[in-house]
Amino acid sequence: MQDTKGKVILSLLVGATAGVVAGLLLAPETGDDTRSNLKKSAAKWTDDLSKLLKQGQARLGALQSEGAISEQLHTDRTAADSLLNSLSDSAYEISTSNEVDSDYDGVGGDSRHYPGYKF
Repeated sequence: MQDTKGKVILSLLVGATAGVVAGLLLAPETGDDTRSNLKKSAAKWTDDLSKLLKQGQARLGALQSEGAISEQLHTDRTAADSLLNSLSDSAYEISTSNEVDSDYDGVGGDSRHYPGYKF
């Protein structure tokens, strides 16, 4: 089956162009009035398109700055995570390297409180 989308779109454009030309030729206005109305319409369309372009550029700039902010946020979170991991790793090393009795109830292993003194 052939793809006829291109033919349909071309037919619509030709039909719309023919309608515009026929409307201009059969309009009850004089040529000067028609030209001035066309200039006004073109100026309005130009202004509208200019506004849309500026809004689009502003949105694009906002999205780009949000991307930079989210990249900075990701970097900050990574740094914070690595700092927390290093702190928890060093705390674990301190508690295991001193051979500390984790059950501090005052019974047994009191020599750790009196360095150099042996019971």
